[in-house]
Amino acid sequence: MPKRFCWHLYTWLTSSCCALLLMAVAMPAVGQTLPPPPRAGASAAVWELHLEIIVNQRSTQRIEQVTQQDGELFIKREVLLEIGLPSEHLNSQESTNLSQLNGLEARYHSPSQRLYIEVPPSWLPHQFHTNTRPNDTLTLHTSPGALLNYDAYISDTQHGATLASLGHEARLFGAAGTLSTSGIYREVLTGDSGLTEGYRRFDTRWEYADQERMIQYAAGDVITRPLGWTNAVRLGGIQVSRNFALRPDLITHPLPEFSGEAAVPTTLDLFIDGSRQSSMELTPGPFTVTNMPMVTGAGTAMIVTTDSQGRRVSTSLPFYVSSELLQPGLSSFSISTGALRRNFGQRDFDYGGAAATGSYRRGINNNFTMELQSEASNDLTTVGAGGAFGLWRLGTLETAYRQSHSEGATGEAYTAGYRYRSRRFNMGLRHQIEQADFTDLSRSLHSTSSEKTQREVTQLTAGLSLGQMGSLAGGYFDIKTGDDSRTRLFNLSYNRPLWERMHLSLSANQEVGGGGWNTLAQITLPLTNRPGTLSTSMRRNNDGEVSTRTQYAHSPPLQGGWGWNLAYEHRDTDSDYRQAEVAWRGVSTELRGGIFGTGSDDVRFANARGSLVRMDNQWFATNYIRDGFVVVSTDGQADIPVRYENQLVGHTRDSGHLLVPWARAYYAGKYEIDPLILPANLSVPTIEQRVAVNAGSGYLLRFPVERIVAATLEIVDSHGEPLPLGSQIIADNGATSLVGWDGLTYLEGLESDNQLQVTLPNGSKCALTLSLDTHINDVQQLGPQSCL
Repeated sequence: MPKRFCWHLYTWLTSSCCALLLMAVAMPAVGQTLPPPPRAGASAAVWELHLEIIVNQRSTQRIEQVTQQDGELFIKREVLLEIGLPSEHLNSQESTNLSQLNGLEARYHSPSQRLYIEVPPSWLPHQFHTNTRPNDTLTLHTSPGALLNYDAYISDTQHGATLASLGHEARLFGAAGTLSTSGIYREVLTGDSGLTEGYRRFDTRWEYADQERMIQYAAGDVITRPLGWTNAVRLGGIQVSRNFALRPDLITHPLPEFSGEAAVPTTLDLFIDGSRQSSMELTPGPFTVTNMPMVTGAGTAMIVTTDSQGRRVSTSLPFYVSSELLQPGLSSFSISTGALRRNFGQRDFDYGGAAATGSYRRGINNNFTMELQSEASNDLTTVGAGGAFGLWRLGTLETAYRQSHSEGATGEAYTAGYRYRSRRFNMGLRHQIEQADFTDLSRSLHSTSSEKTQREVTQLTAGLSLGQMGSLAGGYFDIKTGDDSRTRLFNLSYNRPLWERMHLSLSANQEVGGGGWNTLAQITLPLTNRPGTLSTSMRRNNDGEVSTRTQYAHSPPLQGGWGWNLAYEHRDTDSDYRQAEVAWRGVSTELRGGIFGTGSDDVRFANARGSLVRMDNQWFATNYIRDGFVVVSTDGQADIPVRYENQLVGHTRDSGHLLVPWARAYYAGKYEIDPLILPANLSVPTIEQRVAVNAGSGYLLRFPVERIVAATLEIVDSHGEPLPLGSQIIADNGATSLVGWDGLTYLEGLESDNQLQVTLPNGSKCALTLSLDTHINDVQQLGPQSCL
């Protein structure tokens, strides 16, 4: 055996023996850090441990002192209470023996220094998971401004008169609310049409919304807010009412709750009618899932729980959600008082006697909402009570009773209704009886005591979804009055998609006892290679007359462009009907013009409509604004692209403004600008904002643009050599930078005159002065600058 091999063998054996000897010496020291397993004769040993507490496989993120004695584990009672265990399952001793608690299992794991506790899920705190939509809870915004909507129309009949009209709606709005007025001016230019000429006022009122309390205030011309079984009237007066629309995040109707227990940390997925709605993490213990997004009507919820081991459990729960009910404790109301308005649209200021109305709804529980109503005038009093009842999964029942006292007569009215909705089927049934002596404010405006008769109305509607085969709907309406007159109507409709985006629509209606059926069959086809929709239809009236119609139409795009409507209708027993209309929507207005008629009585028309807005000391001409709007401001920067809900609206004009006329009231819309075209010395801290606009008003949305005066320069010493790499530069306004290779540096946040102090790596210092033109829209390139 070679000597070298013997020497290596000897060295290896010696090292191994030394290592084993060291391990034997060290083992007692290591063993002192972990308690030994219990053994005979060591019953008096007490070990103080500091362990991480794990409850039902979930860490409590706590390390607590645990005592081990005689193989049993002791922990302070207050610790068990703090980790969520109920006091009724614990004993009263300060130090609790875990082995003596029925239902609790404890296990000490020495390698990980953890105490594992297993308890029934019902012992743990109840957890509630509520779906919230923070984007919908934004505060409503309004900026001071004014708006004028206009709608000018002129028409000329071939053998008749030439008419002109100008409709308007004017608004002033701000923090104090919105003041609006509307009306129309008509004039007969040529001929005689019998039309009343002159100006006709519609409505004038002031409105203010208190978003926090969800209360709407109005004064002027108001419309009362009826319940489902009462009628609305117009008043000249004041109104205070609850408006849930001010809080889009608030779900007013009861939603089903899903409860259960999780023994270990679990992931819960909620599916509604097969569509996944939400996912959440559950801690061990009982849980309740509330306020989840739901469809109204009947449906099936599936709760799928998956634990940490991958075990999955599915539970199906049928439910019914009714929008006719209010959540328990939630209430709505409306109070209106003033003078009854008569002959609306015919007279400007025709007001009658004083009147007042009130209505109130309150959710009593998940299955019952109480409803109350009252009306009063000089010679009329009407009171009523009703309610909406949830019938578990069978729909909603509505009932109401009203009683009136007028001119010494008492009358009654009864209303009963039933509704059911599901994904595939829906139906509604309603029956209403009003006695001859019953009257309310609405009937008092349109009838006299000699015209009063009993009135009964019955209506039945139903709809059925046939999946890929389309949908079927029908209705029956029956109106009877005390003078033995009766009107009964049937209607049926069928719709289904065909191939290549083609759509088929069939409808039929008949008045019982009034002859045959009125039928319509129509096919529509959105074109793919060119804009517009082509449709053809055939109609037959109850006298057997048949007409066929072909139409090609295209609506002007919202961003601007052309639209048209071309139609030709062939009639068996009358002259053929023709229609040709063209429309153009620009940035500032929308224009329409065309002709329609049978040839002998053609009507030619032209229409212009749009809005004028005053805000931020600027005038804007834009398309017709139906509700709210937003003016985007970029601090005078022109030609900046602006997007609303990811769609390009346009570019800011020379003043740095762009008006978005499509803002939906109470909706938190997303507005964003594209700063990529800005000069390098301009910075936009915020490029995206979400804002909600109050109804009928506008908001000035600012995107601040900061001007940065910046320069690049080469700094050299007194000998013309570049300063060393890493030299620190500090301007007198606090701007800092470092010198790069070849003495080059970049500075921003400068002013017109700047004093720079430079500290070299060796500690020496020098200074220089920079003078800049702060109006240049670019990073200024400077040559070598001496630092002395």
